[in-house]
Amino acid sequence: MEAESHLKEDPNLMSPPQVGVRALLMRVGKRIGVGPVLDEAAQLAFYAVLALAPFLVVLTSLAAFVPSASAVERLLSRAEAFIPGQAFQQVSQVVHDVVDSRSATLFTVGLVTALWSASRAANALRTALNSAHGLKEGRSFLRRQLIAVGFTVVGALLLLASVVASLVGAGLVERLGAALGFEVGAEAAVWGVIRWPVAIASLGALAALAYRVLPDTRPRAGSTAWGAVVATALFLASSRLFSLYAEHFADFGATYGSLTGAVVLLLWSWLSAIAFIVGGEVTAALPGARPRRVP
Repeated sequence: MEAESHLKEDPNLMSPPQVGVRALLMRVGKRIGVGPVLDEAAQLAFYAVLALAPFLVVLTSLAAFVPSASAVERLLSRAEAFIPGQAFQQVSQVVHDVVDSRSATLFTVGLVTALWSASRAANALRTALNSAHGLKEGRSFLRRQLIAVGFTVVGALLLLASVVASLVGAGLVERLGAALGFEVGAEAAVWGVIRWPVAIASLGALAALAYRVLPDTRPRAGSTAWGAVVATALFLASSRLFSLYAEHFADFGATYGSLTGAVVLLLWSWLSAIAFIVGGEVTAALPGARPRRVP
């Protein structure tokens, strides 16, 4: 199939991308306001929430065997920095249930389920990124699924590496603090600052990887980098603002009752999905992307 057949009949998407800030904001704003971004984010959020529990089963099962009594608690503390309070209660309950059971069968089922549901989320993001570039998917079904599963595995390994780096880094900071004679608690304060660049770098790398391999195009490294920066910044800002809103202003409990935690988790996932799709829209609006196949 020729590359031209992938282009949608939309003159706005087919026109050369503009690099001016005003043009960029107008293009992305239009895609959010009257375009498909919000609906695409809803689909991505559904699959992301579907993948969250089995992924936590796998991640917690692995962390539970790390020779550190606080490994799981440190894992939870990292997640708590991003997830709103009501939603974090749901996540924390799943993690502690897994730690209490430590079942090999649960780990196996969780691994298979996590791969399937996370690959669905990757496919949803792929569709959204193709839409941002104005392309219809031209790769075969098998190739699309292999890319989705491969992205899922690499993303999971990246997050696992981030968790391991957090555990190792915390231990190193504690030992260094003891050797230098820091006061009790100073090591925790130092690591509390250092760990943020690790988490932010992991998020940015995951976003850049998605923008590079998922759509049926080859964005330049600079374009994917800018998209990843925008996605990470929007994710951090939206997570923090939504947490403040949910904890101090909104009364979700009066409306949703026992479903409050699940609803808050879904809303947070939707906002996070919007952030990552907007990053893809920024990548698509910058010059340098081209279809993978040539005529």
